[in-house]
Amino acid sequence: MIEEAPPPPVAELRDIHLQFEEKKVLAGVSLKVETLDRLVIMGQSGSGKSTILRLMLGILTPTKGSVFFKQFEISRLPRRKLQQIRARIGMVYQYSALLSSRNVRDNVALPLQELTDMSRNEIEAVVDEKLNLVGMVDAKQQMPSELSGGMKKRVSLARALVMDPELILFDEPSAGLDPVISSVIDELIISLTEKSKVTSVIVTHEMDSAFRIGTKMAMLYQGKIIEAGEPEQFRQSENPVVAQFLSGSTEGPILEGSKDAIETK
Repeated sequence: MIEEAPPPPVAELRDIHLQFEEKKVLAGVSLKVETLDRLVIMGQSGSGKSTILRLMLGILTPTKGSVFFKQFEISRLPRRKLQQIRARIGMVYQYSALLSSRNVRDNVALPLQELTDMSRNEIEAVVDEKLNLVGMVDAKQQMPSELSGGMKKRVSLARALVMDPELILFDEPSAGLDPVISSVIDELIISLTEKSKVTSVIVTHEMDSAFRIGTKMAMLYQGKIIEAGEPEQFRQSENPVVAQFLSGSTEGPILEGSKDAIETK
């Protein structure tokens, strides 16, 4: 009996290097996102976490290495095929990225209008369904300027779900939110990804959110993934960089030699 090969990861980075002129951003990143993972990527501000999401979307092309969505190598796809692949990937941006001139309904409907041949009634039904999932169906006619930060995140999440993607990317989902609303958004991400059976990658440096959401974790430091595994592995990590980052201590290798270090006498 011939064994079937296991399915490919939903997303994979293989030995990714990325450099802008003299600045090295990534220096050999390899990472797999398996089906139904909620993979949290942690790291300092400016370490390249959000850059990884842009590589997965095909917005950036690596200097060296390969980015895959399932069996497709993103950087080698013709533009038309890349657009088809992007329709299978949802994105929740750091500050929601809602169009200020459109109401909630029109913001959520936009991907369906641009990427499908659905009728107005079909679009309306999908928009209502997704807004209902995030508890925002009563705010359909409101403008983004009328929404709180948490409400904007919910609308952004509904928009990311509207194409029934296989993968959702979250860039700092709790940025700018108070701790209570952050917890609400975290719980919403967990329930919606489980209910929709969608794989997700979450970029954050908020440790409470990371451990609440993540089923897998990866730590990015100096352009490389220095540890990857399940949350419990991170809690018990003997890597001094990981341990310092999780504890928030000022003592340890992260600040040594850094211009952010504060001299004490």
